[in-house]
Amino acid sequence: MKIKFKLTLAITSILIILGIILNISIKNVLTTNMEITINNSLKEIMNSTREAVKYRLTLNDSLTKEDLLSRESDYLIKYISLNYECMAQLNAINGNMISTNITGFSEEIAKGITSSKTGQATSTIKYTKSGITSIVSYPIYINGRYLAILNIAKDYNETYLDYTSTINFITGIELIIFFIMFLLSYFMTNNITKPISALTEAVKEISNGNYNIPISSKGKDEVSILSNEFIKMKDKISEQINTIEAEKDKVYTLEKSRKLFFDNVTHEIKTPLTTITGYAEMIKDNISDDEDFKQRAIERIHSESERLNLLILDLMEVSKGLSTIKENKVEINIESLIKQVCDDMKIKANKYSLTINISTKPGLLFGQVNKLRELLINIIDNAIKYTTGNTIKVNSICELNYYYIYIENESNPIPANIYNSIFEPFVKINDSKENQSLGLGLYLCNEIIKEHNGEINITNGELITVEIKIPYSRNNLEITL
Repeated sequence: MKIKFKLTLAITSILIILGIILNISIKNVLTTNMEITINNSLKEIMNSTREAVKYRLTLNDSLTKEDLLSRESDYLIKYISLNYECMAQLNAINGNMISTNITGFSEEIAKGITSSKTGQATSTIKYTKSGITSIVSYPIYINGRYLAILNIAKDYNETYLDYTSTINFITGIELIIFFIMFLLSYFMTNNITKPISALTEAVKEISNGNYNIPISSKGKDEVSILSNEFIKMKDKISEQINTIEAEKDKVYTLEKSRKLFFDNVTHEIKTPLTTITGYAEMIKDNISDDEDFKQRAIERIHSESERLNLLILDLMEVSKGLSTIKENKVEINIESLIKQVCDDMKIKANKYSLTINISTKPGLLFGQVNKLRELLINIIDNAIKYTTGNTIKVNSICELNYYYIYIENESNPIPANIYNSIFEPFVKINDSKENQSLGLGLYLCNEIIKEHNGEINITNGELITVEIKIPYSRNNLEITL
């Protein structure tokens, strides 16, 4: 059974029990008050009728009181009935009836006569279908002499009607009040349990992997606080799962890239070794006596050896990680370093009929000279390999405590799948002027920038712009001034 129905059933049961107890209590109070009122009325009638009987029996002294009572009994019964709107019966002290106009109630009158013989007055309230009749029996004394027993039966139907009307009215009011309380309790229970039901449904959705389900958390009560905490927990779980999924994708991509890398490495290592072995065997076996051929073979062996050496150095760089490479940081004149690297790279640029234009600003950086040199060489080397134009621009500016270096070249736009993972290891573009790259250059550049607390960004398009951002040295102000 749902908690909503449990609460509603419990509240309804409590209301019903309270209603019954309240109704019974009110009914008992009203009944007691009604009976007290009737008894008080009977006492007044009893006192008045006793005096009327005494007065009537003292008018004639020629007869005995018993004879006079017997003669005046009918008159007394009529007098009492007319004046007090009741029925009466006069009995002798031995219980014999002298006169009466009472019909019924013989049992109650007999009990009253028995009590009156002992000198006690008794009253009985008898409830009937049509109302209430009260019977009172009391002894008549004249001058201390026990003379007779008077029984009076009076209807209190109007009093009883008022009583029942009051009871019915109060019961109706109670029913209305308790019905309103039931409705209020139902709506309150519904408002309390509705957020709990929503949380239950949300838990089910989350268990099924749906973390986008909306949850309302209005108010400041305990349920609202629980909803807020649940929302935080849901968002945290969703964030953690997204992080795990992202890391899982990264691991998958990395493993895939590593596999591709080692496949490429195998091929890259095999190619120069095959060339070196081939030329070495030809020289060893004196296949040709042509000195020019031997010279070309030696140069080829040397160039392939250099290529193989560079390949192995790159592999060692990646396997060790930049953090293991020890180089002290010093204050660097970055403008001078940029110009040195550009002068060195102009030799390679001239090979492809390219021009490197330089426009730099002075500045001091605190860093590793060789690493920053490697950074600049890799970026400019990429510009040379991938440019479709004739000019490579290298500019720098100082702004807001940072030194900015911009390297621009015209190029075909970088494919989206490559651009989105451009700084991952083993990612490379195949339309370069050279095919010896393993896709490690930009990865190493990004690691170098991280070591210097800087940033590197690439703007894609027909004009490729690499932005390098590195913090100033403390003494940079002296240089700029």
